[in-house]
Formats: sequence, structure tokens, C-alpha cells
Amino acid sequence: MADKSAKDASKNPPEPVVLNPSGVSSDRSDSGSTVQRSAYRQPVTAKGLKAIEDGTLTWLDDEMYNNLNTGVLEQYLEEKNIDESFEVSHWSPSKVMIGIAIGAVFSGVTAYIGLKLGLAISAAWYIAYLLGMALKWSPSEVNIATSATTGATHASTGFIFTFPAIFLLASKAQYSLADGPLITLEDGEAFRLAFIAIVASMFAGFLGVMYFIIFRRVWLVEDPLPLPGFEATLKMLDIASDVNTGAVEHARDSLKTIGLWTGITMIGMFLIEYPLIWLSDKKLSVMDWLAETLHVGDIGLASFYSAGKIHQPSGIYEDGSSKKYTQWSEESAWNPFAYTYVGVALTPSMFAIGWFMKTRVAFLVNLGTLVGWFFLVPLAVFSNFPVYDATMQANVPIQSYASEGGQALQMIAFSKTVRTIAIGSIVGGGMFGLAKMWRTFANIFKDIGAAFRGEGSQEYMEGKGWYEWPLMHIPIFMGLTFLSMILIFWVGGFPIAAAVIFATVLIMT
Repeated sequence: MADKSAKDASKNPPEPVVLNPSGVSSDRSDSGSTVQRSAYRQPVTAKGLKAIEDGTLTWLDDEMYNNLNTGVLEQYLEEKNIDESFEVSHWSPSKVMIGIAIGAVFSGVTAYIGLKLGLAISAAWYIAYLLGMALKWSPSEVNIATSATTGATHASTGFIFTFPAIFLLASKAQYSLADGPLITLEDGEAFRLAFIAIVASMFAGFLGVMYFIIFRRVWLVEDPLPLPGFEATLKMLDIASDVNTGAVEHARDSLKTIGLWTGITMIGMFLIEYPLIWLSDKKLSVMDWLAETLHVGDIGLASFYSAGKIHQPSGIYEDGSSKKYTQWSEESAWNPFAYTYVGVALTPSMFAIGWFMKTRVAFLVNLGTLVGWFFLVPLAVFSNFPVYDATMQANVPIQSYASEGGQALQMIAFSKTVRTIAIGSIVGGGMFGLAKMWRTFANIFKDIGAAFRGEGSQEYMEGKGWYEWPLMHIPIFMGLTFLSMILIFWVGGFPIAAAVIFATVLIMT
């Protein structure tokens, strides 16, 4: 029987799993159709599929949560939105203005978090949700207000991630060249550049919104990508729906849970971050003060905790403060911690994102970090890899930095070598991923070309209006942004040629 089965299998081998141009693998059946598979796509549930076939699945159902990121649900909800959204959701200028007002107030919070974490996260949308629930708005009204809040809060996101580079290049010694800082800031120049950066990033944001009209359909409907924060947003809308429809008990339980953990988080972060204790020339948070106080000789808590991070043993100075990084020297070359850095930042936002991403996706996202800190950085330090020193204008063996005493060579290796590799990997991987999606982008450019030719868009619903912003407005915004950028930078004192080049690069990318 085994031989016969083997012969049959050799005559009729199983169809191979092939990779389609979008990067999603497929099983090809005898009929020639394909069933898409993906590393990040979830399988549709039986109950969810039946509800979709019957047309009974609706927004905020249990099966909606169970079938997020299946592709089937997103296509179904897109068609459902097209058919029903004009009756369910209505434009409300008052809700938009309320959202903008809340977002404007919290824009400073977003700026602080963005500069602190490198990730722009704000509580403004949460405040908008609470206000909407207090006033018993419908989920649609809450969604409109929170969307406006998010837009207003993140209007200066471009500023958050670009303008600090000017100060780093002007003030940090590690970015200096042999003849001094790369750039210098004269009196009043910082405010001028800040104004230019904020206004320019706002106009660029408008153009980004227009571009996302196309990418929304691609990455939220046709080939949905995992969005960790989206599930939390849906849960808040679910609570708003309970309040609006009178399911007060269910909403109250959810709000108690959210309120409890929000309160715990606020208290914890206040103790970790806020500099309540001022000692001579140091301003310390309560946790940092405790860590530096609890020490005996050269052994102390600060060796394992500093600046909101639980990290590998690093040692402490005479006053109890942490060295933060295990320092390499000829005497400590045996210590494996001198070749890398292992630490966990006590950041609730990251914990929350990881919770929604789940273990597998979170591991894939952090795989580059693991390779960098457990392979590349130790390899660079151990092999005495030469790194470029801008102040010396020469390549210097990395261990020579520790010739006069211990140094955190792992951080030097990361900043001068591994970070460059990481940037190249991100750019290269991104370009490779985009190349695999060339068919998708061919359709995108086809749509953009149609917009430039002034052709009609499928987003217009006869007798109802526009389902989403018309594509034909993209070239209009491109022109307005191009001229605005030139004017902003020219008024800010930049040469007209440089302003034109920058505006051109912005429009093309």
C-alpha cells in the first residue's frame, strides 16, 4: 500500500505554493483559482464567514473583532460602507471643531512624547472619546471628532522628527567635524527655522492625506496590514456605541477597566519621569533618586535601573548614579555585557502596542534589534572594528576609545556602524517589499494618471455624493503644496533654487 501511494503521489504531485507579485503566497487549485496566504493575514472564522455570506455581520460585532485582518472582512465592510455609510454617518462641523480644539491643546503632549520616544502618541483622541461618551454621541460622531483630534494633534509630526536634528548637529559633540559643529545657530535663527518647519510640515501633511486616499484602499482593504492601535480604537467606539444605545452597565465596566489602568499608568509614569527631586545640579525623578540612594559602596540599585529603564548591570559612580552602560576595558574584556546592551524601557505605550501585535508579529518587528545587539554590535567590539571618527577625519579601531579607561564601546559601535547598517536594511527591505508589489503600484499610478487627466472616480456614488475624497483633487493639492513650499522657504531666507529643489523632491516622493 505504501509503494502504491508513493507511485500515485509521483504521478499526481501536489501543486506547489507559489508567491504572487504582492508578496502573498497562494495555493493553486485545479480550477486555476488561488487562495491567498500571508505571514500576517489571519484566517477567517466559520461563524464570521457565514455572517458575511448572510449579510448579517455589522460593525462592532464579536465576529468583526475575530476576523480583523483576514482580508475577507475588510472587503465586506468596504462594500457595506459604500451602501450604508451615507445614511449612518453625517458630516458634523461642530464635532470637527471640537476635535480640532482638543487636538490643538494636546499637540504639546504629542511633541513631548515624540521627542522622548521617537513615536508620536497622544491621549487627545482618548479625551475626545470620553467627551463623546459623556454627551452620548453616536459612534459615527465620535469617530468624526476623534479623527479631527488626531489630525490636529499630529499636524506637527514632521517637525517633531526633523527639527531636533538641527539642534543635535549644532550642539552635540558626537556629530561635530574636525573644524567644529556641522551647523551653527545664531541668535533668533532657531525660532525662524522652527516656524518654517512647523508651517512646512503642515502643508506636507495635507499632501500626505491626499496620497493616503489611494493607500487606504490598498493597505486597509485590498491587502490589509496589521494595525496594532486600530483594535483599541474599535474598542473605544464599541463603548461609545453602548453608551449611545443605552447599554450603560457594559460601558461602565469597560470604562472602569480603562480608567483604572490609565490611573495606574499616569501615577507610574509620573514617578518614573517627572523630576520632582532637585539636588544641586541634578534633577531626578523619584525612581531615579531611590535607585541612586540605595547603594552600598560600589553596589547599588542604579546599576540595574536608570532613566526609566531596567537594564543589564552597568556599575555605579561614587555618588551612586548609574553608569548606564557596561564599560569595556582590557580588564573587563571577559564580561559579555561589555559587548552589548540589554534593557527594557518602562513605556506603557510600547507594552500596549506589543499586546495588540501579539507575540509573532512583535518578534518579527524586533528581529532586527536582536540581530543588531546580539550579533553585529558584539562582533564590532570583539573584532576591534575600525569606525569613522568625524573629529579626527579618520577610521579608528573601536577599542582605542578605551585606551585611557573604560568606555561604553557597544554604544559607539551602534552609533557609528550598526545604525548605518540598520538604516540600509530598513531602506533596502522596504524597497524590496515595494518592488514585490509592483502590480499594486502599477494600478495606483494608473489611478493617479486618471486623476491628472480629469477622469471620473469610482468613489462618486450617483445620487449620494463622494464616498471619499476625489482623486482628481490630488494634482490640485500637489500644485498648491509645491508653490507653498517654495514661498515658505523663500520667505524664511533660503535661496529660491534650494526651495524649488526641496519642493520638487517632496512632491515626487
